[in-house]
Amino acid sequence: MATNITKIFLVLNSGSSSEKFSLYEGEDEVCSLYFEGIEENGKKKFICTITRADGSEEKVDKTWDTLDVAFKEAKAIFEKEGFINEAHPLDGILVRVVAAGKYFSKNHIVDAQTMKELEKVQVTNPLHVPGTERGIKNAQETFAGVPVLIMSDSEALTKDSRRDTEYALPREIIEEFDLGRWGAHGASYGYMMGKIKDLGILEKKMVVCHLGSGCSVTALVDGEPAYTSMGETPLEGLMSSTRTGSIDPTVGALLGEKLGAAEAIKLMNKQSGLQALAGSNDMREIIAGAEEGNEDAALAYNMFIDGVAGKIGEFAAKMGGIDAIVFTATIGERSIPVRNSIIGKLEFMGFKLKNDAAMDKSKGYTNVAEEGSKPVYVIPTNEAAYMIKKASELLDA
Repeated sequence: MATNITKIFLVLNSGSSSEKFSLYEGEDEVCSLYFEGIEENGKKKFICTITRADGSEEKVDKTWDTLDVAFKEAKAIFEKEGFINEAHPLDGILVRVVAAGKYFSKNHIVDAQTMKELEKVQVTNPLHVPGTERGIKNAQETFAGVPVLIMSDSEALTKDSRRDTEYALPREIIEEFDLGRWGAHGASYGYMMGKIKDLGILEKKMVVCHLGSGCSVTALVDGEPAYTSMGETPLEGLMSSTRTGSIDPTVGALLGEKLGAAEAIKLMNKQSGLQALAGSNDMREIIAGAEEGNEDAALAYNMFIDGVAGKIGEFAAKMGGIDAIVFTATIGERSIPVRNSIIGKLEFMGFKLKNDAAMDKSKGYTNVAEEGSKPVYVIPTNEAAYMIKKASELLDA
């Protein structure tokens, strides 16, 4: 059956103190609602911001005492605005799942087994799973009868082409905890793999750098994933805004013994990385601080650059070379200094950037490399478009 691109999907993003609802018609976002907590006269309130397709924003003129009301309020707002009605019902509600294991390496329509599997992965994913469970249950209650789909954040990476899926641990431990290097940012990489082919810029050996609040790198051979930097969870690999990235496992074990496993995982995910080093997780502030001589900011920046360049070099060694590099996500797309610093370390591999390497949005991508250099592409990612495409396929199967 052909995929119907005019389906209406609601994409959920459940945080610990926020809830975002993005409504899509096909792959076009028509409206989003963002509920977030604020302090007002010493009391915590939740407010909602409506963002429409033209980019205009509106604050809803009332506050709520709890985030639990967000779903019912969101439904009421979408209906009042005319985005959802009998003639235009929701086709599905999408919940991104950052959870490891064989079950969650695929997309699923939520059923009883889904909830059982989520309980199993609480041990390795204590930060993400509670929000996922809350989002699913609230969606089912508020939008009764609408299919809820979990969209795996590793699905695009769990391919037979991967060469780095195993850990050197005893087999019985691997099986007991269902451990593997599943990877993450899969919706972004899935989109990029399709986009690279559609744009006609596919090279045999490519590295895609997804650099945003979370950071990862994936190597593609013939357009399929071969290596990726994240592992069982997004904590492995590159340092990012609040994550340590890969550290000596003994440190994690010691933190677990001192704080308990869940608190240790929270510390390494939420209170580390650029934030811990520089006191900020905003790359623009870190660059400005480094330029002003702030030693902490300079250390954070240099560690970040070394981490990304080093991972690209590692993948070059594993693939026997690189033919092209792609930058995507917020930092990758917007930060000329970051791109210059990373590629500056890779000139020995045949890469060099233009001095005025700004993004040309007219073509949907830009080759920011100097003439005579191997290509360095900047391509905006669109994770929602990839999830919607996959959700349509799942519902039409």
